[in-house]
Amino acid sequence: MLADYRKIFNRLNQAVYEFYLQYNKGAQKIDEYNLTVQQENILLYIMRNQGVRANDIAANFSITKSAVSQVLSKLGKRKFIVRESNPNNLRESFIFLGEEGKKYAQLIAEADETFIKKYCSQIKVEELEQMVQTMEKLSSLFKENNES
Repeated sequence: MLADYRKIFNRLNQAVYEFYLQYNKGAQKIDEYNLTVQQENILLYIMRNQGVRANDIAANFSITKSAVSQVLSKLGKRKFIVRESNPNNLRESFIFLGEEGKKYAQLIAEADETFIKKYCSQIKVEELEQMVQTMEKLSSLFKENNES
């Protein structure tokens, strides 16, 4: 029985890998920003969580606040992010997209739109919904087991 799960898991890994390969081919302008994987992941997190704090980023990615500060410093120098002081705690700041970050977010949105129109629209919404529910369930199980 475990062998069946292993086969499915391997197929899932391969499908996700191929999905990202194809998606990235369609989003080549994004590559021109030359972001590291960590910079890109943190920037995507900030895009989805405007006004986030560095501590929240560190907790989400399970990395040190020092590592987050280094990435944020580099993103800030390149105007991908801006920081606004927290009026209730002047030692911390809220992080928002900066000028370049907004351009980057627009490119992501355009790439997503193209991908949805070209590929996702060929799959039934119910099938996509089932896939999302399964991935959310797996993610939830990962989180539960990592918190224990």
